[in-house]
Amino acid sequence: MFDIPEKTIFPRMTAEAPGFSVVGEHPAIDAIEVDLPMRDDPAGGLLQATEVDVVRHYTRLSTMNFDVDRGMYPLGSCTMKHNPKVNELVAADPYWADCHPLWPARYLEAHHRIMNELVEDLKELSGFDGVSLLPAAGAHGELTSVFMMKAFHEDHGHDEKQIILIPDTAHGTNPASTAMAGFKAKQIPSGPDGYLRYEDVKPFVDDTVAGIMVTNPNTLGIYEKDFRRIADLMHEHDALVYMDGANFNALMGVFQPAAIGADIMHWNLHKTFTTPHGGGGPGSGPIGFVERLAPYAPDAPDMRSIGPVKAFLGQWGMFLRTWCYIRSLGGKGLSEVSREAVLAANYIRKKLEGKLHLPYATPTLHESVFNDEGLPNEVITKDVAKRLIDFGFHPPTVYFPIMVQGAIMIEPTETEPLEEMDRFVSAVEAILEECRTAPETVKSAPHTTPVRRVDEVKAARELDLVWPGE
Repeated sequence: MFDIPEKTIFPRMTAEAPGFSVVGEHPAIDAIEVDLPMRDDPAGGLLQATEVDVVRHYTRLSTMNFDVDRGMYPLGSCTMKHNPKVNELVAADPYWADCHPLWPARYLEAHHRIMNELVEDLKELSGFDGVSLLPAAGAHGELTSVFMMKAFHEDHGHDEKQIILIPDTAHGTNPASTAMAGFKAKQIPSGPDGYLRYEDVKPFVDDTVAGIMVTNPNTLGIYEKDFRRIADLMHEHDALVYMDGANFNALMGVFQPAAIGADIMHWNLHKTFTTPHGGGGPGSGPIGFVERLAPYAPDAPDMRSIGPVKAFLGQWGMFLRTWCYIRSLGGKGLSEVSREAVLAANYIRKKLEGKLHLPYATPTLHESVFNDEGLPNEVITKDVAKRLIDFGFHPPTVYFPIMVQGAIMIEPTETEPLEEMDRFVSAVEAILEECRTAPETVKSAPHTTPVRRVDEVKAARELDLVWPGE
């Protein structure tokens, strides 16, 4: 933690910040002058175009992309929701956005203060004793967590512990993180109701098990009601419990994962707390952990630490957005987010029950999983997803989780208005009618996009990633 004075004064920045000269007396940066190398000779071979041509070209290209500001993005498990624009405005302020990690420490005191407060916020939401903000994304936080679990067992002489148990309802990156950390993954089948039962886990637990990775709520949207009993079972065998917190959007302010026996967990700040993560980022995957794992954290002042997993401050822009999000909503607002997300998902589930096949009747939280069972005229999940594009919707997540054949995974999130959800339901109903009366229209969709359906078999068998001009 950092000792921050009650009133922090930011003096005019000078050559102490290498490479920058700052103009203006106010702490907010008015201008930054940077010496940039300039060409002495004209660039040849470039297409000559007017400003009007260039602006219209890129504006036209931008309209070809679908985004959450234009319509519903019901990607189950990915939580692609609208996020407040005020968070983006704060993050874009030059004082925050143009900071450099090599600035003198006194210029970054406010940045560190925000990070410290965010750590305390996440601890309060989760019940964990410690939090590290360093991991850069969800899978990175997951991998960091497994490395910490490995360091814990090595430190305690548990050489026999080489197995990580992973339910079939877990997120797909869990086995990869397990393998990268040097463990062996062993899959556990979930019960017939879609949740992981104590009796499903018990036969797999012995002294070779280092831990278990449980996504909660799981990828079916189902809360793991046996989590506490399973955690107690693991702890009896000196094994650790990792909870995948990617679906924390359903849990904020409702309960604390540490209270049900989780030892370590990651958050997807970019999913739950602001900034949709399409286009590859930005992401952020902090981890929370109990006291006995604290010495192994990547930023712990302990020789047993696994060491840094990210340079400098980490994903600073995401910390600032999350800090704003938490403060604008408060504790009551965060819990309301989760309740609204669950309500919205169950509204769509109820509207589509009996129309799309629902493989599990178990109550769900923030998302629901249907599939293509019973669709007429050999229409499959992919066809329905492609046809939704013509109705102005991004398709939901399809063919995941892999335990559900032909899965259609829908998560409306808490930010979609009732009218938009009704429009989505009406689109699905219209497509199901087309499946009966005009199946070729569905099978050949989309019809309104500049790029039509890709020949996926040809793309897989004739993989060509080289630009023709090279």
